[in-house]
Amino acid sequence: MVIFLYVISIIWWIFCIILSIKVWGMCDDVRKIKNQIGRNDDYSTSIDFLLRIGEKEKAKEILINRILSNEAIFNSTSTPVEKIDDICQIYKDELETLEIQVTKE
Repeated sequence: MVIFLYVISIIWWIFCIILSIKVWGMCDDVRKIKNQIGRNDDYSTSIDFLLRIGEKEKAKEILINRILSNEAIFNSTSTPVEKIDDICQIYKDELETLEIQVTKE
């Protein structure tokens, strides 16, 4: 009977160690996903995710970084007003989602 309890105890501790390793691995995966959110090339997915968790300001920062990294707009020879029009047309959905009003003054 004592040997049976020792065997069960050893099996129990082996399962506990395996479970700990699995949980540790899942925590690392979550950290990787969290770190990729800011660097994700799919900006609309990142913006939607941030809006769902209530991080509207961070979503605005990502949109601004996306607009500023668009070389096609800023390297064009158009006037600043035309560039603003281009930005409004290209990013219309994101600007409306984040409730950003663009005015030309």
